[in-house]
Amino acid sequence: MVEALAEARAEVSLERLGALIRRATELRSNFEALAGAIRAKYSSDARISSLVGNVIKALEPQEVSRDRLADISSRLESYVENLERSVKLLTEYAVLLDRLEEGLKRLEKEGAELAAWSELLKAAAPHLAAEAAKLAAAAQRLLSQRLFEEGDLRRVVDEVELALREARSHARVCRTAYSNRVNELLSQASQVLKALRKAGGAVQLEEAGRVRALEDRLSGLVARLSEALQRPLEVKLDLAAARAELSQIEEEAAALVERALSGEGEVVAREVERLARSLEGRPLTLSLLLETLSRRTGIPMDALARQLVMLEKRGFLTVHVKLSV
Repeated sequence: MVEALAEARAEVSLERLGALIRRATELRSNFEALAGAIRAKYSSDARISSLVGNVIKALEPQEVSRDRLADISSRLESYVENLERSVKLLTEYAVLLDRLEEGLKRLEKEGAELAAWSELLKAAAPHLAAEAAKLAAAAQRLLSQRLFEEGDLRRVVDEVELALREARSHARVCRTAYSNRVNELLSQASQVLKALRKAGGAVQLEEAGRVRALEDRLSGLVARLSEALQRPLEVKLDLAAARAELSQIEEEAAALVERALSGEGEVVAREVERLARSLEGRPLTLSLLLETLSRRTGIPMDALARQLVMLEKRGFLTVHVKLSV
């Protein structure tokens, strides 16, 4: 009976030992395969490869020594547990390394864009340009080799992903600010074009060519502004230079309009334009129109009426009349 019990215990022990050995072999193979795949994947990236080697070395469990096999079952059990933990941690690190690799690629791209925004907005929005330069420099520090020789992987991934979020957020702010300034110039250009077209129907024949030349210059500027609105970092349009060019065209257009009109005509046209903007499409009686313009310009109402007719005939304004009795 005693011999039978001893034999049964021996069989149970051998069965357990066999199971532990098979499990240890399987886990060891898993660990080595996973570690080999990770080494191969990041071997070409000097920033990550050294970090990978350190991680794998730290996670690799010690082998059971041959001279301590008396209690092999318990030691193998501990070894299996360590392998299970190591495989789990290495799998987590593999996910973190993938996130790090993707984050670095995106951060490098976003950092370059921020540097470009810094140059593009230096004159138009200095505060945004300064912040873009600051974030671009921070991104460059994170991309340096030094970061990957310090600290743990989780902290590195968190820092890279935080920098990426900040870079993207500020890049959106920069794009919006640039677009707003370009749209302001396009709106101003539209008003200048309107004035040029009015002048085109009123100037002397010898100045008609000058009007067409200004329209061509303005059309070219509008085309560059429209392209910059769509592809700001590729076009890299200098907004200060564009604003200066637009102001010059506007001044020359105003001079043409002034020469096309008499002194009173230019004054009346300017005041009518101001009044039209303030009314925002609301109607007013003819007498009130003439009284308001007379008060603003000092021109008698009968002379104003003649000027309004002349300005409408020459295309500088349109007067809509609605009669009611």
